[in-house]
Amino acid sequence: MNKTKLKNILITIAIPLCMWLLLETLCRIIMGRGVIVTSLDFNNFVRGAGISTCVALALSFNLGSGRFDLSLGAQRMAATIVGGNIALKLGLGSVGVMVFALAFGLIFGALVGLIFVTFRVPPMVLGVGMALIYECVAFASSNGNGLQLFGKGVERLSDMTVTIVVVAIATLVVAIIYQYTTFGFHMRAIQGSQRIASNSGINIFLHAFLCYSFAGGLVAVSGVFDTAFKGAMKAELGFSSNTTVVASCFAMFLGKYIARWSNDSIGILSATVTLKMLDTGMMVMKLGTNTVQLINMLLFLIFLIFRANENFARKRQLKAERIKEAQEKRKRLATAI
Repeated sequence: MNKTKLKNILITIAIPLCMWLLLETLCRIIMGRGVIVTSLDFNNFVRGAGISTCVALALSFNLGSGRFDLSLGAQRMAATIVGGNIALKLGLGSVGVMVFALAFGLIFGALVGLIFVTFRVPPMVLGVGMALIYECVAFASSNGNGLQLFGKGVERLSDMTVTIVVVAIATLVVAIIYQYTTFGFHMRAIQGSQRIASNSGINIFLHAFLCYSFAGGLVAVSGVFDTAFKGAMKAELGFSSNTTVVASCFAMFLGKYIARWSNDSIGILSATVTLKMLDTGMMVMKLGTNTVQLINMLLFLIFLIFRANENFARKRQLKAERIKEAQEKRKRLATAI
């Protein structure tokens, strides 16, 4: 392993580790206890981080290319409720719930992608419309009861080890898709310039369709774990299903930044663990939910401002150097004349 790769690995690991050290210190000073002190604390942290990682990975497929799919939350709810209830009625247990939810997530995501590439509806407008439709699907398919996921046959879904294994597999699969497939190569080309990518022969609409499909499958996985963690998922209406997805935008953007030292999927995993540690620490310090959300959104805004201006000083320096160089040339020309 060369020094550059080792350095990148250490930086990727150091970001969540530094967050833990900061919160651990603050919690011990303020509350007299650490961030994670019991096995229940650790289990809750792992489950929460796993759920958020799947959502952030799903967001990365479209949002990384400039398409914000506002229907992801509704896809998550509809796929989990419809697929989960069918699997329970068939008596298929934990594996069946996961497989059926994943299948319906892929189908619902593919349907949004198909409408997008066929009718070229702006992504945000399409997302709002499809979100309202999928919320109705989830509500109508369960008679408003949602999904109850507890008891014999499905207890494995709430097991921390299962969460770790599935999230690790999802992260690895996404990393392989991004780094070692034609799909990933096309994604990087499209993110650079859609016009150039299209002119070079890349089918950007087929690519968008696949992005919507993959994203739907990943949010369905997060929905299953969230339901197993809480015991139930309600069928909500009025565009209220999108809260979890919007909350994961920070992890996705931060993960894309951390990806400069690793790759997109590992960066998103590192960012999600970092932000989950921040949330856990603030809850230990007994900050209210609204206060925690406010702090997260403020940090998100500060991060976006930083990203928009991170090269500002360098650009000013280069501009000053060009001006200085031009002035020196002018002086030399004047002297020569």
